[in-house]
Amino acid sequence: MSVNLEIPKAFLKEDEDSTNQRILDSARSLYIEYGLRRTTMEDVAKRAGMGRATLYRRFSEKDQLFKAVIFRELQRHLVIIENAIQETSSALDALLEAFVQFGGLVNGNEVLQRLLKTEPDHVLPYLTTDFEVIMSFSRQYLTNQIVRAQKIGHIREGDANMMSEMLLRLTQSLMLSPRGVIDPSNEESLREFTEGYLRPLLSA
Repeated sequence: MSVNLEIPKAFLKEDEDSTNQRILDSARSLYIEYGLRRTTMEDVAKRAGMGRATLYRRFSEKDQLFKAVIFRELQRHLVIIENAIQETSSALDALLEAFVQFGGLVNGNEVLQRLLKTEPDHVLPYLTTDFEVIMSFSRQYLTNQIVRAQKIGHIREGDANMMSEMLLRLTQSLMLSPRGVIDPSNEESLREFTEGYLRPLLSA
């Protein structure tokens, strides 16, 4: 039995513009090689094989380009998660599998981990002070999924907003402090935590 968490299709579909994709590919590879601070818009244009004017018509500033790269990383993670949860047997199983998949994907993301280690001052605001923007949307999405699961008896009764925020803050913590008893780089460790602690908390 497949379970669909109904991840919005707009978030699963990448921009099909080949020029934009070339720009994002170039920026991503440069971030990994040289870091964000040392990568200039001119570097990106050169690697993408285009003039700076073409690049600036599509991305007017460095911060906008960086956000576009990170958003595409998220899109690609969501596609993997969507595929992974198709064979789960309940809404609770799907939610827990999504948690495991996302934790592992973020921890293994080459560009994000590179920047967190070498330039945390630029990346951390997106995961801390500016995290409320992501938190607000994600909480609403997760809350809707939990309410649906509660109605069919897959998740226990309780404050769906509180449950969704708990999952989001756990995810945030694993991103910011990956070293500990729970190792997000180890799927077995993530599953042990999920099955031993999250499932009992959420089970009907």
